[in-house]
Amino acid sequence: MKSRFFNIKEDFWIKNEYKEDVFFIDNKFLSLGLQFSISKNNEIIYTVREKLLTFLSNYEISNNEQVIAKVNQKLSFMRDKIKVDSKYGEFIIQGDLFDYNYRIYKDNVVVAKIEKELFAFTDNYRIDIDFEDEAFILTLVVIIDNTIDKQKDN
Repeated sequence: MKSRFFNIKEDFWIKNEYKEDVFFIDNKFLSLGLQFSISKNNEIIYTVREKLLTFLSNYEISNNEQVIAKVNQKLSFMRDKIKVDSKYGEFIIQGDLFDYNYRIYKDNVVVAKIEKELFAFTDNYRIDIDFEDEAFILTLVVIIDNTIDKQKDN
């Protein structure tokens, strides 16, 4: 996953291992909080809306205007942790979020491994997914990136 550098409206493509454009992230321009959609072949798969006026980051993921997941950041003194309640069940995102190295777990099994590439001019990630809905996992990664950026700004 690679985001553009210096862009007012940060739309970007997520590429596969062959550097081909696969998923498109369309950030909504001039919105309060994070709002974006992820699409493939010009078809919107999920939309995301950040819930404002909360102490920690909270997001809703929708499919055809129906909420299918809620992402809630949890306070943890030992490690960064984010909980996701979804149509697929519960996911736990845990790891060193500030270094952009973390895992996504479902039923205590790793379904995705995310690592930020070193020495890149923009935010580049290596994402290994072992889950049937890649778009859902990639949506979570974009949300986590936003959460980290917000915390670093504070």
